[in-house]
Amino acid sequence: MLTTLRNTSKNIVLKFVLGTLLTILIISFAMWGTEDLVGITKKQNTVASVGKLDVSAQEFYSLYSRQTEEIRKLLGASLDIKKSREFGYVDRALSSLINRALFNNEALELGLSVSDRNVKDKILNDDAFKDDLGQFSELLFRQLISESGYTEASYVEGTRQDLAREQMVETIRSSLIIPKIIENKLGEYNLQERAVDYVVIDSQKEKIGNITDQEIKKYYEENKKTFLSTEFRSAQTLLLDAKKYAKKSTVTEDEIQLLYEERKETLIEPERRYLKQILVQDEKKASSIFDVLKKSDFTKIAKTKANLTEADIDLGWNTKNELPDEIVDAVFTLTKNEISKPIESTFGWHIVKLIDIKKKKEVTYKEVKNSFKNEILLDKGKEAVFDLQDELEDLLSSGSTFEEISETLDVTLIKAQMINRSGIDENGKVNSKFQDERILRTIFNQSLNEEGNIINIDKDEGLAISIVTEIVEPKQLSLEESLEEVKSQLSNKLKKEKAMKRANEIQRTIKTDKDFSIMAKKNNLEIKGVKPFTRILPDSSDLPIPLISKIFESRLYDVNIETRGPNEIILAQTVEIIDSLVKDKKELDDFSSRIKDDITIDLLAQFSEALRKKYKITINDDVIDQLN
Repeated sequence: MLTTLRNTSKNIVLKFVLGTLLTILIISFAMWGTEDLVGITKKQNTVASVGKLDVSAQEFYSLYSRQTEEIRKLLGASLDIKKSREFGYVDRALSSLINRALFNNEALELGLSVSDRNVKDKILNDDAFKDDLGQFSELLFRQLISESGYTEASYVEGTRQDLAREQMVETIRSSLIIPKIIENKLGEYNLQERAVDYVVIDSQKEKIGNITDQEIKKYYEENKKTFLSTEFRSAQTLLLDAKKYAKKSTVTEDEIQLLYEERKETLIEPERRYLKQILVQDEKKASSIFDVLKKSDFTKIAKTKANLTEADIDLGWNTKNELPDEIVDAVFTLTKNEISKPIESTFGWHIVKLIDIKKKKEVTYKEVKNSFKNEILLDKGKEAVFDLQDELEDLLSSGSTFEEISETLDVTLIKAQMINRSGIDENGKVNSKFQDERILRTIFNQSLNEEGNIINIDKDEGLAISIVTEIVEPKQLSLEESLEEVKSQLSNKLKKEKAMKRANEIQRTIKTDKDFSIMAKKNNLEIKGVKPFTRILPDSSDLPIPLISKIFESRLYDVNIETRGPNEIILAQTVEIIDSLVKDKKELDDFSSRIKDDITIDLLAQFSEALRKKYKITINDDVIDQLN
């Protein structure tokens, strides 16, 4: 029986839904379309009505199943509808779909239309449907939408709705104007820069005395629960390997030729140029460097006059598409060893030297024939796997054992007898058949005698499903059984404590950059430098995030300490503070864009609440209760 949904949804549910609404609205609210739900007739196929639109049971069930999958893994069992209601998962899935329908209603009322051409382009350019060569694959398209429960017609219509919603979202977003004073103040905070010098203390190099039996016993008792035997499991796995079925397939010359003609334009290797570059921000400086370059070595001048490193200078091989638009024409008219005049782009002033040229090359049919043949064979193998999946699921539903399915479908069955999470058995031997990380992870997340989910394996060129037949749970180890591990852990702990004590003592002595250099030399530590970085765009030097936070709260020459990994302690000295607003227009525009995204999410939340008041929403509890 239909009941009216309250206009004011639970705050926690709305917050969850709208927290990622910007992305969801543009891409997709949910997966929908499973056609084989048991116990639901065409007359009872609606879980909610929103304005002029319905939310189908298929849509709801697909999204609900996906959202509860992780919980199922944790609990080791599926949640029934009653429990799901208690935990809020029904409300969560339903609210997501209702929000989608609300925006769809508004799009219809506004008369937003999306052309067939735009829908087609959206699908053809979706990376999810492209093969290894970056081409749209109809086979992959059909396989993925079918796995998600779509028909081709429903997916096309869903994409059309997505694009219409995107128009609305972009309209809201583009209407936002952030006052310059707010943008600048936020920029001053988020785009300010810090540069540091740092050293790394390896705790494993610390010297400690002999560890007493009493210390060992005390450490064991304090950490007893961590010293457990290894968990072992036995399992069976059915493998649907595309390569196996590819070997049984054939390819004609016409098929290869057709693929070549389709790909011919993409097989052209464009002209590439090996470049070196000097990039500066000032035109006068660029001109003065260019004048000197006429009589001097390019790399030497780049290092001395522009303070650049080899990595900064060497651009490597580049096509036209890999260079800024402003410099392409000039660079591709250079002759070998010629140096360009200073060229301005959004990044600054470029002086480019052409080192070498690789001419444009067209790949012949003969060169790609064998690889294309193998590709077609593999596609046919994938298609065979795709066809077998439905039969596999039907047999599993009927109660067939893995052995029976293996014989019926000629599917490979592999077995593991007592292996650990690394695929190693009790005798320390590697089970070569169980080395796919995804299979192992699945096996150790399943309950005893529970069939897992069908998963992609082997670089997505096959499918697998496992069942756990035996579990040997971890057991408490005695001190004698775990003695070596206890000693090792205690030793590492004492070494790290000693290293941290030394780091704290060093920190107290450092007052200037000179002190830091003396300290490093005295302790035989190598000083590493980090170029200026911001809060929102940290340097790529592997500095821990907590350390970066400390650095931005520090004064000049302050030293901060943070651990990295299990054994390393980092001491970082702040050597430069740049608090002025960054003047790079691109960086400021990017930052402004991120601010707009955050505000857009808030506006979408308000918009959603307004739509809930505008359009009548009803739900059908009876249909939902039938879904388990």
